[in-house]
Amino acid sequence: MIQQHPILYFATLTLLATAPCSNAQAQQPSPAQRPSPAQLARILKRFPEADKDKDGKLSTEEIEAVRQKFLKSRQRKGRPAAAAQPTQAGDAKLAETLAGMNARLKNVEVELLEWPDALHKKLGNMTKLALMTRPVEKLEGKLPLLVNLHGGGPRWFNNSFQQQLVIAAEIGIKRGFDLAELAGQELIVLDPNTAERWNADSLDTMLDYVLETFPEIDKQRVYVMGYSAGGGAAWRWINQSADRFAAAAPCGFSGGSAKDDLKKLAKLPIWTMAGGDDGKNPAGIRNLVERLKAAGNVNVKHTEFAGADHRAGGKAVFQTVELVDWMLGFKRPSTAE
Repeated sequence: MIQQHPILYFATLTLLATAPCSNAQAQQPSPAQRPSPAQLARILKRFPEADKDKDGKLSTEEIEAVRQKFLKSRQRKGRPAAAAQPTQAGDAKLAETLAGMNARLKNVEVELLEWPDALHKKLGNMTKLALMTRPVEKLEGKLPLLVNLHGGGPRWFNNSFQQQLVIAAEIGIKRGFDLAELAGQELIVLDPNTAERWNADSLDTMLDYVLETFPEIDKQRVYVMGYSAGGGAAWRWINQSADRFAAAAPCGFSGGSAKDDLKKLAKLPIWTMAGGDDGKNPAGIRNLVERLKAAGNVNVKHTEFAGADHRAGGKAVFQTVELVDWMLGFKRPSTAE
């Protein structure tokens, strides 16, 4: 049986709470409601006071109390209560895939984020769903945001979101939540999803919504990264909206265009990476680094993974936990908007 993630578990209880039950039924959860040992351990770790009688179990009343506290804690942090519920509830495979992902994670929790219809119409080719990753340990105060843009071509885009996640796990393609898990840092990671080439205008619209909807995000500490087509998209985005970011990591792409105005990126810290055997990409990125330095950027660095082809280079990027430490060392001036 799939180990359901606590967030999905609490969402299920939201529906169960409306079902009539007898007094006897209210004392102990049914087998369908009862958390697995792993779920129980995680719930008690976060809410140790839930087990009032200290018997190592949770009654239906205790579960309901935990659920209410969980939702209130999210609202206090500016997180809409609706975000605690699984999106596209009819897609059981997607819910199971997400639960399986979270069962393998220790430091972070991955949630589905569903763009409102009115917003989604403005997001071009971006899909309705995205992934938002947060630290398991809930922290007070504002947290930095790292936006990761995935790569892929037509064959990849033709798969459903759930299929993409399954394929990525099978062949080792990494996303932002993988890096967040390894880094174990206090930050939020957003993995949006697109069905075609990324568009910088759509990404700006998305970021406007995210920063307005989630006030727990520190607007002075927003970072962007991407690999392959995602690296090229990150590069185009910072060229259009450099003042929105505290640092950037465009990786595994061709290195941009000679027409790019690099002077407007002179103050933006940039870390590029590429596999040494990734065709023309490493040479293109090395050339880009030199042009950035010539434009006055003193916070540009480059890492080349010797012998790595395109896929191996991507795995290496998302295993470079130092990237997160490096990014978090930069912050936009408070006067910048």
